[in-house]
Amino acid sequence: MLGTYALSSGYYDAYYLKAQKARTLIKQDFDNVFEQYDVIIGPTAPTTAFELGAQVDDPLTMYLNDILTIPVSLAGVPAVSIPCGFADGLPVGMQIIGKAFDESTVLRVAHAYEQHTEHHKRRPEL
Repeated sequence: MLGTYALSSGYYDAYYLKAQKARTLIKQDFDNVFEQYDVIIGPTAPTTAFELGAQVDDPLTMYLNDILTIPVSLAGVPAVSIPCGFADGLPVGMQIIGKAFDESTVLRVAHAYEQHTEHHKRRPEL
């Protein structure tokens, strides 16, 4: 219903068209990087994983923890998150982002990283 409302007369230009233009700019930024590089590697989240049961009553913190994955989704490019270590006993995620329709490269990089590290085998202390 909300989508239909946003696309109705008078709201298309105000919301949907602007959002599509912003999405196009984000996609172009990724495309420009992928002219020189095969993948982008960065953090999955701005913090480590939360302790079990922590932050469940703070939806803003929960939302902001996904902030680094949103541009990837908007651009429509493939990505995978894998464990890459621990900080203060809590897991840290690494995001591997690839160009559109090149999931195989993203998965090969993730696999190669896991073959040369032990992070994916470790568990946080509870």
